[in-house]
Amino acid sequence: QSIPRERTYSAPLADRVLLAANESAENPVNRVRGIHPLGTDINGYDVIYNVCRGCGTVLLLLTGTMLISFPLGTILGLLAGYFGGRIDDMVQWLYNTISSIPWLLFVIAFLILFGRSLFWICLAFGLTSWVELARLIRGETLKLREYTFIRAARASGVPGSRILIAHLFPNLSHIFIISFTLTATSIVLAESILTFIGIGVQPGSASWGLMLVEAQIELVRTPPIWWVFVGASFLGIFPLVLALNIFGDRLRDALEPE
Repeated sequence: QSIPRERTYSAPLADRVLLAANESAENPVNRVRGIHPLGTDINGYDVIYNVCRGCGTVLLLLTGTMLISFPLGTILGLLAGYFGGRIDDMVQWLYNTISSIPWLLFVIAFLILFGRSLFWICLAFGLTSWVELARLIRGETLKLREYTFIRAARASGVPGSRILIAHLFPNLSHIFIISFTLTATSIVLAESILTFIGIGVQPGSASWGLMLVEAQIELVRTPPIWWVFVGASFLGIFPLVLALNIFGDRLRDALEPE
């Protein structure tokens, strides 16, 4: 027979005196020793510590997804924009087909089929997030290939592979910045949403989505355990999304001051 888990919350420093007056057997809010500026969760772990662990999970997802989506989108976009013809038709058909599938349904079906480990989550995100990058790179390549320096390189007999790598690729930095900002923001939000609905990161892992799941349950208590929600939302998700957007805007302005 399983033994009920004892709740051992510690309230934030600013709220501890107020909640101590309402402490009950069902809601012990001051049993965890130590200094916890934002309190602890149901297991006695510091909220700020959990936010930092969740940040590590998000960074792993970002890295894994970018390693899949950026090479795939860059190669297909360059090939479609530079060579045109059947290659362009095939690439357009491919990303139009993927775009027609709702990404959320695709990711859910993919994770149900293969599992919910970080590897499969990264692969699912990567297979759905390269489309916009490929479309942007294709459009920019179609414009760049008509420039004088590209025409001169082709007339001089420079191989197509060298033109792609040495002449076209360096002129696509602003596309990468835009795509990185949009993709990273989407991944941060998608991970939290999928985990919140029970499809993303497995229970027991470090995740902001799991913190939100716990917060949803504990917010209805009396007194409400609000600090887990605040930690995940306002120390985790919101600052990272805001920082990514500001970083992308500033870097783009630095590369294109005009």
